[in-house]
Amino acid sequence: MAKDFDLPVDTSLLKQLYEGETAIGQFLTAFFSDKSNHSSICQGLASYFYDDGGSPEVREFEITNASFNPGNLTGSFKCVFKVYFFFTCSDVKNQKNENITWQFSINKNKLSIAFVGEEPWVWN
Repeated sequence: MAKDFDLPVDTSLLKQLYEGETAIGQFLTAFFSDKSNHSSICQGLASYFYDDGGSPEVREFEITNASFNPGNLTGSFKCVFKVYFFFTCSDVKNQKNENITWQFSINKNKLSIAFVGEEPWVWN
């Protein structure tokens, strides 16, 4: 199941995006530089791996392939990141590189951004 969440966005940051003063990649970088927003996306990324065992944790990520449609206030970006797994019973630590694409839509009336992550792969 895809992961989703909404976060509030600062009016001045939105204004810079609307007026073309900042590119979407810069906007997202500034948005996620906020400690709370950074924590939310890291938790959203880690949540894709909760069923893999251990305690998955994402600490940092890189934004790539950012796009934005100013006409309907939607866009997408890819998060490239490392997942750290901690298995406390066996004192084992593991990590792997991953990436997840997120779709987003801005609600300028509510001053929020809704994020929806991609559907996870299902192996049969």
